[in-house]
Amino acid sequence: MLLVGLTGSIGTGKSTTAAMFKDYNFGVYNADDAVHYIYENDIDVIDKIESIFPGTKENNKVNRKLLRNILNEKPEMFKELESVVHPVTRQYQITYIKKLIEEKKFGCVLDIPLLFETGGDQYVDASIVVIASEDKQQERVVGERQIPIEVFNILKKQQMPDQEKLKKANFIISTEKNIESTKAEVENTVAQLKSIEPKAWNKFYGKMK
Repeated sequence: MLLVGLTGSIGTGKSTTAAMFKDYNFGVYNADDAVHYIYENDIDVIDKIESIFPGTKENNKVNRKLLRNILNEKPEMFKELESVVHPVTRQYQITYIKKLIEEKKFGCVLDIPLLFETGGDQYVDASIVVIASEDKQQERVVGERQIPIEVFNILKKQQMPDQEKLKKANFIISTEKNIESTKAEVENTVAQLKSIEPKAWNKFYGKMK
C-alpha cells in the first residue's frame, strides 16, 4: 500500500485535487472530515476537549466555532488540542488504510492540512503540495466561501509558509489555472508515484492493531 501525504495552504484546492486520485485506484483519507466526525461522535474526545476548553461542549458535540475562537486568542493551546485529537485520528486513519488494502487499492492519499507542521511527512512514501497564488486562495476562501478576511489571515498564519512546504515536497501540483490543467498534473504525478516502492505502511503502521 503506497501512502501519499497531500497538503496545501487554505484555499489551494487540495481536497478537490486529492479526490482526483480516486480515478487511479487510490483511496482518499480526509483528516478534516475525520476530525469533524470525532467532534460530533466520539464522546471521550468531546469530554477531554471540554475539560481543556471549558464551554466548547454543546449538545454533546464540540462547538467548532467556539473552539476556534479560543484558539484564535490562545494559539499556544493548539498543542494541547493536538495531543488529544491526533492519536484518535491516527487510529481512524489506520482502520481506513486497512480497509483499502482489503479492497486491493493501489494506494492511499492522506489529505492532511498540517502534514509538515505535525511531522506527518515522515510516515508516508511521498508527499505532494498543492499550490495556488495568494490572490487565488483569498478569492476562494473569502469570495466563494464567505469566510471573513480576518479568519483567512489567522488560518494562514497557523500554516507553514508555502515556500517552506515546497522545499519538503516530493511533488507539486498547481490549481491556479483550471480543473483540466490540475487533472493533467495529477495524471502525471500518478505515473511517477507508480515507480515508488511502498515502505511506509509496513515500517510504521503494519504491526499496529
